[in-house]
Amino acid sequence: MIVAAELIPFWLNLTVGLAMLVCVTWTAIAAPWSALWAASARQHVFLGGLLALLFLWLLSFQVIAGVWIHLLGVTSLTLIVGWRLTIIGATLVLFVFLTWQQQSVWAVPLAWMFSVLIPATTTRLLVHFLRTRALRNLFVYMLGAGFGGGLLSVLVLGILALPTFWVMGQSEWFELAADNWAFILLLMFPEGFINGMLVTAFTVFYPDVVKTFNDDFYLS
Repeated sequence: MIVAAELIPFWLNLTVGLAMLVCVTWTAIAAPWSALWAASARQHVFLGGLLALLFLWLLSFQVIAGVWIHLLGVTSLTLIVGWRLTIIGATLVLFVFLTWQQQSVWAVPLAWMFSVLIPATTTRLLVHFLRTRALRNLFVYMLGAGFGGGLLSVLVLGILALPTFWVMGQSEWFELAADNWAFILLLMFPEGFINGMLVTAFTVFYPDVVKTFNDDFYLS
């Protein structure tokens, strides 16, 4: 989700911007660069995933004045290349996307929180939850993490958007979202379907490049 820069309070931009700087810096230091450079297949998947992410985000539309929404696709990228590389790569894609959309650089922090951090973190926590429950089934990973991760990412984003609108002083947005809550269901299904389809295809045909998939755990 993208919010026009002029509608975002300075203190909120500053707070989220600092969190973004710390998070991206840490992930850039801790990212598994050696594993990425060691296999050309992983490099191709990573770069191709970023390009696909950009094209998916370009299919955005304005729901109310100053607010744009788009499909995320971050669930698939997180499952395939991991949380840290997703944070770095999707952040770069976000800058390109906002430049393409002629948005101000001050729109970056909040857009990063909604379009990158929340879906990537939600997906990573879901994978961890499924593994700690020892659900050793291939379909649990493909449908639970892939399809379910897409659904859950949109749901969490929608829930967190409500208090964000409130602290921004956009009470009319809060009321509009609360009155039209069923609209989120129209976003959850396509998000889940796209991510579930991509994760299933990569898991079946190219399991070696899917970082969060473990043959021994899910197929033993």
